[in-house]
Amino acid sequence: MKKKIPLMLVVALVTFALIACDTEETEKAATPQKVTETTEEPEETVNDTDSLPEYTYTAVAYDDVYEYFTGSIQCVEITDTNHSTLADAVNEYFSEQVETFNKTCENMVNEAKDTNAQLEKDKADNEGAENEFVYDYVAYYSYTISAEVTRCDNQLFSIHLSEYDYEGGANGVQNEYGVTFDTQTGEILENTSFEASVSNIAQAIRNDIDNSSEEAKSMLMDDYDDYIARMETGLLSTVGVWFNERGIVIGFPESTIAPHAAGSVTFNIPYSQLEGFDEKYIPSGDFYTSDISTFGLADLIDVNGDGENEIVYLESVEDEENYSTEFTLHIGENEIKLNDPDVFYCEPMFVHSSTGNYIMIVTSGSSDWNVIHLYDADKNYTLVQELDGSIQNIEDNVITVQYRVDAFGTWGATKDYQYDGNGFSTTETFDKLSNDPRTNGNAMGITLKKDLRYTDNNGDSATVEKGTVIYPITKYDSEIEFVNEDGTIQGIFTYKYKDGVRYVDGESEYDLFDNMPYAG
Repeated sequence: MKKKIPLMLVVALVTFALIACDTEETEKAATPQKVTETTEEPEETVNDTDSLPEYTYTAVAYDDVYEYFTGSIQCVEITDTNHSTLADAVNEYFSEQVETFNKTCENMVNEAKDTNAQLEKDKADNEGAENEFVYDYVAYYSYTISAEVTRCDNQLFSIHLSEYDYEGGANGVQNEYGVTFDTQTGEILENTSFEASVSNIAQAIRNDIDNSSEEAKSMLMDDYDDYIARMETGLLSTVGVWFNERGIVIGFPESTIAPHAAGSVTFNIPYSQLEGFDEKYIPSGDFYTSDISTFGLADLIDVNGDGENEIVYLESVEDEENYSTEFTLHIGENEIKLNDPDVFYCEPMFVHSSTGNYIMIVTSGSSDWNVIHLYDADKNYTLVQELDGSIQNIEDNVITVQYRVDAFGTWGATKDYQYDGNGFSTTETFDKLSNDPRTNGNAMGITLKKDLRYTDNNGDSATVEKGTVIYPITKYDSEIEFVNEDGTIQGIFTYKYKDGVRYVDGESEYDLFDNMPYAG
């Protein structure tokens, strides 16, 4: 039976303007409710040209349950009352996205069922045969769409969408695209709106490639320039397009200018290089970031604010004998070396903020271990501080750091830090767990084996009954805030930690809870 994802309005996590979501967002989302016409007197349209739009991500999973398929979609919803035209336009766009998403999921579920039915038949037909093991597997399918607001101001509201389709095999198919709204009119800016800038965009991309290392250029497809030419003649119709504070972002599909393993290759072209670009869409603020290609492609960046661009690129040299990789970030005549043998991946970013210019490099090691390295570009790239975690969001002098927390399970958590030439600092004393089922379609619950006493939002003592599934959402020093799936139960319980185990009212966490998702 065909089931539709319900249109949910969730306003639990408001994100204010000027947040540039420049890294990969991990929470999945639900659909905003589509605005419908009524016979009542229409409300006055409100479009505030001074206040900035506020928004939230909403999340839900595809609800036609099939054990070998998962699907989720993330949507964006405008939550303030001062941008009703934009809110209507964003809601309408995502309502259409959800309708298409449901149809795609339905088709994939049917295909997964047919594939697994055939596998079962083949397995039965070949039972006892020499090659019977060939049919002893299950086909898993998945389809996810994630959204990331990359620019949010009173001129443009731009969203980067990432679509991943997996239908068995070693790899799925990744598709990157974007949608951009005029904040005041709600109009979607089609790619043809930037016709006057297309030749500059193509030339800037060629310049970045020409300034890249020979190793990076050798990894491109032989006919990569033909695809750039098709992008130019097709007025950007063959690529993904979205905007951030720095400029326009061009996302090339997989297997076009680079091999499939490289994924979608992106180029960020500054507004200053977009000849003929409508000046009303150029940001008024100075803050911007620039993701530096992990693929080794170069970018031309004014790293010191002196008006001179430097060639910036990442070099990776593998040490096959010691199974390690040495990373070097080249910045003009300068370089930053990372020689840690435990680091196998790194993501560099340039940050221009009101307090200075910085290089931030997120390194990854075994067991999803991440560290943020902060370098001061105005002080000869001096290493200022290292902080455990990865970058979830970044804005002018404020960064949201994502990391792992162990407490009745292993959870992704976030905390906001201020950053400047002295390092990172925060006033937050708690961990915001990315596990709220009302905004995260992939939230995980733990099941009570016994009744649990807790304090509700009114400060009164209450009890959650055995068998209830609860979701931890905030961790304090000795307290956990939780909700149930629909948010009708919310409160805090206290625990004590001793010898690696947490106790609630004298009960071990292992005696009190089931299905705790501890890592490792």
